[in-house]
Amino acid sequence: MRDMANILSPEVEAALQQRLDDAQEQWGPQMAVVTVETLHGYTIEEFSLEYARSWGLGDAQRNDGLLLLVAPSERKLRIEVGKGIERTFTDVYCQQVIATMIPYFSSGDFDGGVSAGVDEMVGQMRRHPTAPANDNPIPAREKAA
Repeated sequence: MRDMANILSPEVEAALQQRLDDAQEQWGPQMAVVTVETLHGYTIEEFSLEYARSWGLGDAQRNDGLLLLVAPSERKLRIEVGKGIERTFTDVYCQQVIATMIPYFSSGDFDGGVSAGVDEMVGQMRRHPTAPANDNPIPAREKAA
């Protein structure tokens, strides 16, 4: 969880981090939420993929990382999905999650939009677990630091 664009309240950021940690422990994939002020001239696709790779998001063998990237000043939003979980987090599904978030963002409610997106994705993890809880020895907070 990295709110570099400072769009989330501290309470929501803390609650989301706890939700992400709990979801990884219970159902498998490591998911991160990142907000950025700028994409530095990159496309959202290039930026999100490079960010997920450089951060080492997900288990390397399972390739099960999930990244929700929000660039509010550029009005861009993307969900980057590791190849190991593309059957669960399809492009169509990710577009549906994004569609759920957009009305919140349009009204300036970034807390509500990011929370709604995380809730949808955690629900999908719960419905389609990829690894047992004890198979992910490094919690998201420690791995991402």
